[in-house]
Amino acid sequence: MAMEYFDEKIVPILKKRLPGADLSGRLIGSAPVAGPSTSLTTMSLLAKNTPSRSEMTKVQQQVKVNGASMTALRREMQEVRVKQLEQQKQLQDQEQKLLEQSQVIGEQNARLAELEHKLRELMDSAVASTSSSSSSSTPAAAASSSSTVSPAASAAAEGESGLCLKRPRKCSDLPRHSKRLRSKK
Repeated sequence: MAMEYFDEKIVPILKKRLPGADLSGRLIGSAPVAGPSTSLTTMSLLAKNTPSRSEMTKVQQQVKVNGASMTALRREMQEVRVKQLEQQKQLQDQEQKLLEQSQVIGEQNARLAELEHKLRELMDSAVASTSSSSSSSTPAAAASSSSTVSPAASAAAEGESGLCLKRPRKCSDLPRHSKRLRSKK
């Protein structure tokens, strides 16, 4: 607005008084000088493009904070990786123990099946011997048939008559442990 006023009111007066001046207020032959409007626009453009000191310090502080948080995150990631490796090793150890225990259980199941088979055979032979001895009428024949029966068969026969089939423990004060547990002591 000031420029319009200057161009409309002041320039015509200056033309009358100074015949050597051109329309823009410059003297003929003089170099163009940056006016107030051009210097203001240049200053405003520079101010818009260059950040202020406070903005720069804020950005620098934010960079420092971000760097510190990145360092903390890297440290935390390293700790998580270490924990993951420890847990993975622990999992592998547990899988190995599980495999070993599965093998032991398989061996024990096979041994149990074998012992159950032997027990059935002994019980069948004991039943057969008791049925044959009860069918004979003389006590001498019964005595001879019972004397030829193995001790295990006689124990099986006693089991049928209501007595216990279990073997007596060597030491009844101590709890029974498997061979595997005894070997680890």
